[in-house]
Amino acid sequence: MPVLGFKEIPIPTAGATRDRFELFAREFLEFIGFKVIVGPDRGPDGGRDLVVQEARTGVAGETLVKWLVSCKHKAHSGASVTPEDEPDIYDRVRTHDCQGFLGFYSSIPSSGLATKLNAPTLPFEVQVYDPEKIERHLLTSSSGLALAKRFFPKSLAHWQKEHPTPAKIFREEPALFCWYCKKSLLVPKPHGIVVVWTSFPEQDQPRREHTEHVYWCCKGRCDQALQTQYGRKSLIDGWEDIPDLLVPIAYIRWVMTMLNEFHKGMTYSTDAFENSKKLLLNLFPLVCRDMTAEEKERIKSLAMIPPYLGGWGYEG
Repeated sequence: MPVLGFKEIPIPTAGATRDRFELFAREFLEFIGFKVIVGPDRGPDGGRDLVVQEARTGVAGETLVKWLVSCKHKAHSGASVTPEDEPDIYDRVRTHDCQGFLGFYSSIPSSGLATKLNAPTLPFEVQVYDPEKIERHLLTSSSGLALAKRFFPKSLAHWQKEHPTPAKIFREEPALFCWYCKKSLLVPKPHGIVVVWTSFPEQDQPRREHTEHVYWCCKGRCDQALQTQYGRKSLIDGWEDIPDLLVPIAYIRWVMTMLNEFHKGMTYSTDAFENSKKLLLNLFPLVCRDMTAEEKERIKSLAMIPPYLGGWGYEG
């Protein structure tokens, strides 16, 4: 399903936004590496919207290729780009002294135009950037996402809500590695489980509950191997899926459970307590939002206050 709604870019009619699609084409082509030779303008254009230049490096050195860019924004009607929309391609390319034709479209070319552009008799190269190809470039890098945000703010906001990325809270990226096979449990996609081994007092015994081990691992073979290593008759294991802990409600429920356990007097071994803190710190950036500039400055101020006076131990 498409992510970016090209209808967010207005139809090229009269007004301040009439050139919006051509401006987007210019910014996009610069983003993927073309050099803009002739940008969008108004008035007779001889059948070109932009002229861009590509630098190709080979064994014999650098070759410069000029492309005639034709922009067609038909997303609002949903119609395909037809041969009638692209007349005299050969003459237009030759008139502007170009070596290639580049179609930049917000809808797909019709079969008739595709046949015309793929004709083996054309004496120049042809490229077509349709919505899928444009979207694929934009969604795979931070600079591409920044460009998409300028022209597709609503679409991108919805997509980012459904595809959250870790907030930039700490200097280092969050990382959890399987205790058995050492593979990352957060990259490329969160997976695995957190395992907690706890001892419980027998009936009528005053001894309180005690957490002995906390670790994380892959499901299946790694989990089974670690059960053999850490399991004891006196211990009972519990587990939680790491992807579930990234759901904000589930994360805060885990934190509140720990606080309630401390309040009831449950004890933790030193390792279990340190691992619990490490777990919460590394999952937190995947649960929360980025801090604002004002909040970052406030945290710096709080970090300067000694802990015994209420300061934070944060280093941002």
